[in-house]
Amino acid sequence: MVICDPSVLPLSQLEVLVIDCQATGAAPRGHLLEIAWARSRTTVIHARAHLIALSRDEKIPPAVARITGISESMMRDGVDAHLAWSELADDAARLTPQPAPTVIHFARFEQPFLRILAGGAPPLDIVCTHDIARRLFPELPRRSLRALAGYLGRGVGSLRRSADHVEATAFLWQELVHRLEDERVATWGALREWLATPVDSRKRPRRVWPMPREMRLSLPKRPGVYRMLRTSGDVLYVGKASSLHDRVNSHFRKQHGVDERTLEMLSQARAISFNVTATPLEAALLETDEIKRHRPPYNLALTIDDRAIWFASPDLNERSPRPSQRCPLGPLVSVVTLDQFEALGRADRAALASGRWGPDPATFRAGYERLCATHRELSRLELAPHARLLRMGTRLWREGRRGRDVDDDQDGMETDRGVTAWTPELVHVSLEWLALRAALACRRAMWLTRLVDASVVWREPGAARARLMVIERGEIVLGSDADPNETPPIPPGYQRPMMDCRELFTIASFDRLRVLTTELKRLVWAGTPVALRLRSGPALADDRLAAALWWV
Repeated sequence: MVICDPSVLPLSQLEVLVIDCQATGAAPRGHLLEIAWARSRTTVIHARAHLIALSRDEKIPPAVARITGISESMMRDGVDAHLAWSELADDAARLTPQPAPTVIHFARFEQPFLRILAGGAPPLDIVCTHDIARRLFPELPRRSLRALAGYLGRGVGSLRRSADHVEATAFLWQELVHRLEDERVATWGALREWLATPVDSRKRPRRVWPMPREMRLSLPKRPGVYRMLRTSGDVLYVGKASSLHDRVNSHFRKQHGVDERTLEMLSQARAISFNVTATPLEAALLETDEIKRHRPPYNLALTIDDRAIWFASPDLNERSPRPSQRCPLGPLVSVVTLDQFEALGRADRAALASGRWGPDPATFRAGYERLCATHRELSRLELAPHARLLRMGTRLWREGRRGRDVDDDQDGMETDRGVTAWTPELVHVSLEWLALRAALACRRAMWLTRLVDASVVWREPGAARARLMVIERGEIVLGSDADPNETPPIPPGYQRPMMDCRELFTIASFDRLRVLTTELKRLVWAGTPVALRLRSGPALADDRLAAALWWV
């Protein structure tokens, strides 16, 4: 048998082991949740992956569950960590070079777990693709696995799962091998020597964005929608702009203070496409439709993933995916708000959270009693509990207690997030916030239902011409120039029964009409002419329109 020396075998021909781990935190405190591996040469084979069984008292922090999609119920199918290691070690032993040449992205995270599993130094000769990329792409804003794979043309799933990361790391390794050849690093031994050469990291290089500067500087100073693209043509992000030139270039001006998610996206963006629209309002409406069409990974709002339309009973205790006489109230999209409001009507601590992440029963009870003692509506025993709470929420809104603009689609009543210690005062304020949100969701549902068949005439600030838009069945059926003094026409479908209007709602139409509402607020607050006709009623304009929008 001839044993190949990995130090002289070309990297393009060398079979390597690729490994990825996911955990609750860094070793030794973090618990290993998942491990995956695959052998890779010129192609990526399907990765083998195992969830690792949790100990009885081990919990998965909510933040880790969100980014990995791994729940404690899934971990019931987990295997013993040593069984997973035994299988991985067997695969490693089958590689001809020993110790097995191994590729890991950001290996500093995985190596302590591998040492624990192996009971000492593992039989692996590990190189880190992050270290390689740091030398090959020193000016790239970010070199995370997702950023590097995207920069080179491959997407990585939104959830951090080991099998997907193994396949992405194998792709990245193959791409890096081609670039290493340009550096005259062609063998494993040469790679080891190259990585051992010190790099001067005292001076941080200025960020150089992958997108050509002349490409973004050529954009028109017109309203529209833009799409950030990978080299593969995949859409990374969809945005709207009152000036495409100014908005897109604003992404690239900062050298400091840019959030990690934006840096990761800009590290992948190599091209841009765009559509010019007549007005910023029409750009905002096109943006929501484009997000549904492309499902870009860096858009958080206006996506369709894990969202659904719901209709509720008047007391919000029941819900249905379709409107009915029993559940006529809708459209509603925040299941969390519905569930927590129903719990509040029962004075149940599930109104704020569940399990160990919420206030303890005594603290919740003290906060709930403070709530009841503070608000007169809650003592009106002739009203049902839900009616008392909705009246309280409506009054709080009228008194300006909202504090900030509220979005009833955020599923944002995860009030435990960021809370270090619950107090009765915090419980009290959080329950007020919940009642305010529920009352707002009911008002917005009625407003959006009326917008299903509508027409609007408006003029953007500083514009000479006005625009007319007609909406039928929640869709934009007409957009044209108009006289600024023109009265919006009675829209088609103005005789449609309200229950039929509710039947028409999808996530796409819900978001479209919600964005239209936000844009109408912008125009009204700017003092520009705007008139809205809902069904066959008289047009709302000036103070009447402003008053209606204030409530939603």
